[in-house]
Amino acid sequence: MIKSLQEYHECILDNLTGGLVSVDLQGKVAYLNRMAGKILSMDPENCCRDKNYEEAFDAFPALKDVIKETLRTGHCVRRAEISIMHAGTPLIIGYSTMLVTNREGVELGITVVFQDISVVNKK
Repeated sequence: MIKSLQEYHECILDNLTGGLVSVDLQGKVAYLNRMAGKILSMDPENCCRDKNYEEAFDAFPALKDVIKETLRTGHCVRRAEISIMHAGTPLIIGYSTMLVTNREGVELGITVVFQDISVVNKK
């Protein structure tokens, strides 16, 4: 049984097959789904919610740069790649960015959706 609409929406985000990181306009991490936690080796419940993205993703400079640029310019990327380190192993991450707006069109933050494409690139 669904307890709240917010819980339902979080369940949808947590069941995505790709990672999702959402950051508000002040740079605070608003949401990190389970797959993002798995890809980044972070506990999505405790690692970074309510932290500034620069602190939360300090071990991932390329991801920080993507977030910084999207917040700064509002420019969204449909498909691009970055390299990150995961447990000492370099990974190729395919990502897209989007602006988060409310129904009135007011910007609330940004979201980065990504997945590990390292295996795909090796073929």
